[in-house]
Parts: sequence; C-alpha cells; structure tokens
Amino acid sequence: MAGVLLVSFFISVPGAFADNIGDVKNFFVNSEYDKFSRTALSATLRNVSNKAYFYIDDRYWTEINQFEKDLLTTNIQELGREFDDNIYPKETQFFGSEPNPGIDDDPRVTVLVEDLIKGNGGYFETVNLYSRKLDPDSNEREMVAISVDVVGGLGKVFLAHEFQHLISSNQKDFLRTVTEDVWLNELRSEYAVSLVGYNDVFKGSNLDRRLNTFLSDSSDSLTEWPNVLLDYSHAAMFGEYLVEQFGPKIISETVKSDKTGIDSINQYFRSKNLPDSFSSAFGTWLAANYLNNQRTDKRFGYQREGFQNFSISPRQYTFAYPGSYRLNHDLKPWEGSWHQFNLYSMPEEKSLKINFNSQDGFRLWYLDNLGNFGSVKNGDYIANKEGMSFVMLMPVNESQTSGFTSNDSSAVFAATIDYADAPVKLILKDGDLIKRPREPETYVVEGKYKRYLRPEVIALYGHLNQVKAIEVDDETLNSFATANYVRNFNEQKVYAVWPD
Repeated sequence: MAGVLLVSFFISVPGAFADNIGDVKNFFVNSEYDKFSRTALSATLRNVSNKAYFYIDDRYWTEINQFEKDLLTTNIQELGREFDDNIYPKETQFFGSEPNPGIDDDPRVTVLVEDLIKGNGGYFETVNLYSRKLDPDSNEREMVAISVDVVGGLGKVFLAHEFQHLISSNQKDFLRTVTEDVWLNELRSEYAVSLVGYNDVFKGSNLDRRLNTFLSDSSDSLTEWPNVLLDYSHAAMFGEYLVEQFGPKIISETVKSDKTGIDSINQYFRSKNLPDSFSSAFGTWLAANYLNNQRTDKRFGYQREGFQNFSISPRQYTFAYPGSYRLNHDLKPWEGSWHQFNLYSMPEEKSLKINFNSQDGFRLWYLDNLGNFGSVKNGDYIANKEGMSFVMLMPVNESQTSGFTSNDSSAVFAATIDYADAPVKLILKDGDLIKRPREPETYVVEGKYKRYLRPEVIALYGHLNQVKAIEVDDETLNSFATANYVRNFNEQKVYAVWPD
C-alpha cells in the first residue's frame, strides 16, 4: 500500500546522525491501519542491520512477557539479516535504488514494527520522504511499517512488498516526476515477493494464497483499486503471466520509464519491437485463465508449478439453431469476463455474426473449443469449423487507460449474436484485374501490389479483359500497395503512371 503526495522533490537534511540501539522515537502513523487508530506512537530501536533500523512499537512491547520479547528480538534479527542479504540487493538490482541517503541523510531504511489491525501486513507512506516544511506529518525517513503479528512468519514477504514501494517512489516520483498508477505499483510489489524467492515453494506461499483469492472472484477489474485482497490477487496473477510470456524486464522497465501504468507497458513492447500491446496481453491472459494449457500455444497457460491445475468457470449459454441472442453485461475497465455459447444444430454453412457496441470502447476476444483465438470487430463473423461446439466470448472494457480510482464507472457491453451466412471471402491471385464499383480505373494484382493499367494497355494482352475486372470494396483495394512506377524492359528510364 502506498501513500501519495503530489510533490516531486525532497529536501535533504545534512549532518544527520545514525540511530543507536535503545533510541526512542515518535512516529506519525496511519490510523487506518493502526490497531488502536493512532495517528502517532513511540517506538524503540531494537535492532540495527547493515541496511535497516528496526523500531518496535513501545505499547506492544510493554504488553508482552519476557519470553515473547526474546522471541520477537530473535525474529527481528533474522529479518534484518534477510533484508540485508536477500531483499535489499535483489530488489535494488532489479528495480533500482530507494532514496539513498535520502531525506534523513542516512543510508539505512527504517522499518517500524507496529501493532496493526488484523489482516494488515504492512504499509508504506510516500509522505515520509518529504520535509516537514512540506508536510507536517512526515517522519522524514525512508521507512516502511510491518505488523508485529507477521514478524516471525510472513514478515519477510511484507517487507519485500513494501520495500518495492519505497524504490518506486524514488524512481517515479523523484527521479522522473511522475505518479505511478496504483495497480501497477502494487503489481510490482507482488512480483517482488517472487523475485526474492519467497514463492519458489508454491504450497503455502504468497502466490498460493493469491490464487485461492483470485478463484473466488475472477471477474474483477485489474486497474480499479479499492484496496481489498482481490485487487492484490489479480495484480499478482497478471504480473506472473506477463513475466512468463515476456520476461522479467517487462516489470523492471516499467519502474524506470517516464510513462506510467498501461502506457509504460506499451512503451516496453515498442522498445523491443514486439507486435504485442497491453490490450493483446490482457486478452491472451483471459484465454489462459480459462484454457490454462500450453501444449498447443504457450500463451494459453502458466508455466509455474501450482498455477497449472486451475481453470476459471465461464457463464454458460445454450445457443441452438435457428436463434439469436442478446447479451448485456456490465463491465468495469479491464475486468475479466467469460461467456461460453454452446452451439447446437448449427448447419455447416452457417457462421456466427456478432454486432456489439465497439464505439463505446469495448474490444471482443473469442476462443472456440478447437483453440482458435482472436479479436473480432463489430459486424464480424466467426466461421463455423468442423468440430466447433462452443465459442467463448471475452469482452473487455478498454475505454479507460489511465486515471483509475477506487471506484471506476462501469459500462454495458451490448452484443447480438446471430446465426448467419458469412460472405464468401474473395481470394485474388496474381494477374487478376480489380476495380471499384462504378469506377473505370482498373488495376492488375501481383503479390502485395496493384498496378494501374490504361485501357489501351489492357487491350495489348490477349488474356486480359477489362469487362471481367473484379469489383472490390475499398478495404480490399487498399490492402494492395500501389506500384505506379514502370520502365521499358531494356531501358533505365522510369515513369510514374497515374489514372489521370
């Protein structure tokens, strides 16, 4: 979790001194996560590692017995070693540096071990990186908070997660003066847990928990962020999928980009000259969550052990011939949605014609039981293929690509699915003459090119007949590049030939 402050600079405090074991400090804290709704508390420095200070909430410390104090001390020391030897070096190498030495002019990160509300493992507040002259509630430290309840178990997981937020604030807010979308910031923090190896054993791991939550409601917006467990689960799943398909750099380079959110992922694809986009990656992710099988296409499943044995359950529809179906479904931006139309008595010569409100920002992906996958435009046909028994429709609301909130507006995806005769696809071969309807200009087709031929030139060729020119629509005509330069076979001089 990350606090946001729209200020893009910080003031260094030179001459600050290192903290010492036993130091007592007062900290501003977030009352939303604090067990007692406190806005401030006192804490004592109980452990110093090479990279971090560990302060423990004094109220909690006074309420536990000596055995519990000794155990907490031991666990804090172990957490310090884990931070120094694993979390810090791996995350800074991958994501970049946190502010160092930062606002407190101290290279160590402060970890506040706080008594938090049950179910909250930790949090990060951007405000602490700024001077109190800019915000009076700043602790003027590079710091994160984790719950006392997780120190002996999941403490390292939450510390890895929150430390990424600290790095992200430096890389995005300070160095590039941009504010990251919450969903992508949290996605990186979820992936940080995998990066440092805490998901290597799947059973009981953070990803194991995320998968179980994801399966409880797979239709949730990836980008809207009301800050519930379901949000983290979708971010974790999508992040793992991106890394499996495109490599870890698709995550690390987003934090080093001057773009944010969806734009930063699209920038990565462009920089690598990849034909993919955020939209296409999201569409194949939807297909993978249903099929989850990489045998025929690696896009349609997961590699990670533990992720290979699930499949989401789509909405089921019976669609018998003859018939028509009107589908209306509310969708928030970038929300998963699966609609399986089971086909009965469909004649071989019929196809499915789909009309939908693409003008409202919807994109429609489809998948059939034969493994055919793609996106369809409004008014397109899905051709009947031998053995086709169902078609899965996966609409996506792509109307919003930035400015996401905790409660984004939904829109109604409206589609009509009909059995219909698909138009015969025109197949053109080299040497065919083509023209627009009711226009005299005639072209000859060769490969991906079309060349204009004057009537008297056509007459020179005995096998060409202008009367038999094939009339085509603009889309077909324009699909051929115009090659209007010609020369005599034995000459170097080149002529440009135009219909006028």
